[in-house]
Amino acid sequence: MPQHQDVPAIISLLVSLLAISLMSVLFGRKTSGTNMSSINYARGLVISLYMVSWGFTTIAAILTSTNPGNMTSCTLSIFVCLSLYAASKIIIYLFLIEKVYVVSSVTTTRKDTLLYRINILLLTPYTVILVLMILNRVAVLNEKDECVIGLKPLASIVLILYDIFVSCWLTVLFIRPLMSTTSVLQGPSKGKLRQVARRTLIGSIIALILSSGNVFTLVYYRGYEDSVLCLLSCTLDVTLNAVTVHWVTSRARGSHPTDKASRGVTNQNNNNNTTNHNMSNEKKMSPSDTHISVTVESYTD
Repeated sequence: MPQHQDVPAIISLLVSLLAISLMSVLFGRKTSGTNMSSINYARGLVISLYMVSWGFTTIAAILTSTNPGNMTSCTLSIFVCLSLYAASKIIIYLFLIEKVYVVSSVTTTRKDTLLYRINILLLTPYTVILVLMILNRVAVLNEKDECVIGLKPLASIVLILYDIFVSCWLTVLFIRPLMSTTSVLQGPSKGKLRQVARRTLIGSIIALILSSGNVFTLVYYRGYEDSVLCLLSCTLDVTLNAVTVHWVTSRARGSHPTDKASRGVTNQNNNNNTTNHNMSNEKKMSPSDTHISVTVESYTD
């Protein structure tokens, strides 16, 4: 490895190792005490994101060490970036789409919700963009035997326009129910649902900033970026996105006492007064309120 590349490569390796450790911790926290056979769709997306991010950072750490003077490793780097990075972005978009469904249409099934079907349909162009990225990939060794990878301007511009459009669209879908006075988020019993919407709104904005910054880097280098820098920026992107999703799906600190108290009340089946009190409260709740409560609980730790 050329001497002048030692420092960036070492930094990239350290970041990858930290990212691998962090993904392992988040995966453990999310699956601790959970029966893997009973994981719902939303939690499955989060766990899949951890696994894809872990896989990407692990392979990126290996390729950072083997890229200099190795055309096979250099070519593999761009395909890893295109496949695993694209997989992580699709999982994040599916997660955000699911959150839009939770905060807007939880009283209907997914297949019967027009907005949900439209959002899923908006993901189909990503397959075309992925093919475009593969056809316009860059993986070469320069005169110093340094691996240079990236995307040609056509693919990178299309990618950034698509990312900005989808992220902005999903952000608007979170802002709309928060601003509307007639949405399912309004009412004294919808505190948790509003919290889900606010957190996911922040998460979608962060995802937009990270994606835009990463692709703008490719545009700045005109598609010919040092593989160490490219793998480092992609590692930071997928890791920070995974951390953001973990935060979005975690309970707010202030909600723990209430949640613990409610679980404690539920578990005290031998207390007749408590049971009768819970039954009377359930009668006051509408079916949609009950459905919302169950749905929100499935999205948090």
